Amino acid sequence: MSSGENNSSRAAVIGREEGAQPSRRDTVFWRVEGSLLDLTAVRPVGFFTWNAQSFLQRWMRRGGMALLAAGRPLFYATNRMFATRVLHTVLRGQSRDRLDLLGEEFFEYHLKPLLKAPGVEKLKEAMAAGGDVVLVSQGLEHIMRPLAEHLGLERILVNRLDFRDGLATGRLLDPVIRPRGAFAKVRRSQPDGRVPRERLLRDLGFTKRPETLEEAIRPARRMARAIRLPVVHFDSHEKKARLSVRESLRGKQILLIGGTGFIGKVWLANLLEGRPETGRIYLLIRGSRSATAAARFERMVQESPVFEALAEQWGDRLADFLRERVEVVSGDVTQPDLGMPAETRERLARSLDLIVNSSGLTEFNPDLRDALAANVRATANVLKFLDECDHAALLHLSTCYVVGQRMGACSKSCRRITRRAGLPISTRRRNGQAWRRARARPRRGPNPRRSAKRCGGRPS
Repeated sequence: MSSGENNSSRAAVIGREEGAQPSRRDTVFWRVEGSLLDLTAVRPVGFFTWNAQSFLQRWMRRGGMALLAAGRPLFYATNRMFATRVLHTVLRGQSRDRLDLLGEEFFEYHLKPLLKAPGVEKLKEAMAAGGDVVLVSQGLEHIMRPLAEHLGLERILVNRLDFRDGLATGRLLDPVIRPRGAFAKVRRSQPDGRVPRERLLRDLGFTKRPETLEEAIRPARRMARAIRLPVVHFDSHEKKARLSVRESLRGKQILLIGGTGFIGKVWLANLLEGRPETGRIYLLIRGSRSATAAARFERMVQESPVFEALAEQWGDRLADFLRERVEVVSGDVTQPDLGMPAETRERLARSLDLIVNSSGLTEFNPDLRDALAANVRATANVLKFLDECDHAALLHLSTCYVVGQRMGACSKSCRRITRRAGLPISTRRRNGQAWRRARARPRRGPNPRRSAKRCGGRPS
């Protein structure tokens, strides 16, 4: 053995003894389609279009999907990358936040139950072996990010939409991850989704520019942008005690209105799970012809994911725990006296400490009558019931986008509705009547005829 070889061996041994850092872990590319999920590119896009914000947008996007369904086989046979680009044009105008929210919902309720257990086990073995696993999929990042987070992975190689001012342009950013070949579905899916780098370059069409593969890899967790707000801190020598939610709610009797909504059920689950010292909680739930208020509450607890931690905590005693902590009250916030029987209303008026109003209609384009009933008349009914209570306080959750980006004091007034607003006379008359019924009548108010005229209706 030569002296040069001895020096090289000695340097390698010294490096290992001194704890030299090894090179980066070998990258393992794992194809999602076939190993973990039987996922197509059309299904997630169809879910996004089906849950568009407005009725018109939904049907316009569905019409676009129908036209693409007729031409997609030809596009796919001609150029798979072009077919993928054309498919995602129907998402033009969707906001990033909405796509993220729908992507999490699609994964939680549609993809997560369909994960293949053998493929997940193989993936865990590859991760345990020390490989840097990168998920590769033709799906959008809005769906693959929740999947990667569920599996504990840090990097993904997926399709990404172009956004301008928070809205999708309908264009996919380069490079485009095209679907697998025509015979991929015919071949039997294997639980091992590892794909060699050379084969992945051929499948994705990156053979001419191999460096594109590394450039297209993105972190699975999106980095939140720092939002800078103009905040002025005033120095104060007075040191006030820290506000404790736990101490503030200790032993309090709470009436929750809108507990079956998105925000209400999350607030209720957190209250039951993390605030055991809170007093009794009353839920005002509207019954229907097909289900009573108690039946709606039971179905919500059984089906909503926000109560899973509570079910794991209490197990078979969950029903007893809920009966002890929660009382379901049948009523309707849009009706006078909240639709409660007189005895129940009087009992709650004497014992309640806090009323939490989380009810409201959060659609962007609801019928005006429904919006007035849910967001105006209902709030007036809650305020009237609050006046009847002995000592209760009110926590009101207002609907979003009330004042937009306006700052400072914002007065609320009823503007005159004219024909130029595009509303017929009958609609204007109903608007004025609904507004007058929703407003709390003051002791010495203005002339009813002037109020009705200012609101666009006729005096009653």
